[in-house]
Amino acid sequence: MGWRRRRMALTVTLIGLATFFTPLVDTDSEVLGRTHWSPLQVVLAIHAGALPLGHAMLRDAMLRGQWVELGIDMFLGVGIVYFLLSLIAGAVVIFPSARFVGIAAGTGAAVTLGELRWEYFDFQEAIYGAPTAFVSGHRVHAGVNCLILLGMLVLLLFIAATKQLD
Repeated sequence: MGWRRRRMALTVTLIGLATFFTPLVDTDSEVLGRTHWSPLQVVLAIHAGALPLGHAMLRDAMLRGQWVELGIDMFLGVGIVYFLLSLIAGAVVIFPSARFVGIAAGTGAAVTLGELRWEYFDFQEAIYGAPTAFVSGHRVHAGVNCLILLGMLVLLLFIAATKQLD
């Protein structure tokens, strides 16, 4: 990757990572006094044990010593996308490989499409403690967050695949 594509990829990646701090996830009813959440606020509330996922999953997994299962449950979906965006940012700065950026962005886009398809399952479970089907009347709306991430990842795929941008 040339200097110009690296700069574009890093800019797009940083915009995608900024959504981690932006309250783009909405709930139908107040949870802990708020209806707008950022992924960071969700993670902090889980860590503090204030959300249902924090209480139930952390306690049960810690008691049973199932650390791998806990990590997969907590970070499946959107968490993987943010991890991939972090890897892309590091790779663009340290080891600029268009192939790596393309593979990571493609994987992230596929995961984000799955998250859209499965109705933001990880946010729903983290905030309400169960998927939509088990929590009557309470829904999480994370479509804006997922669509922004998907747009950033598709743009990264385009940047990685288009050599003429250099």
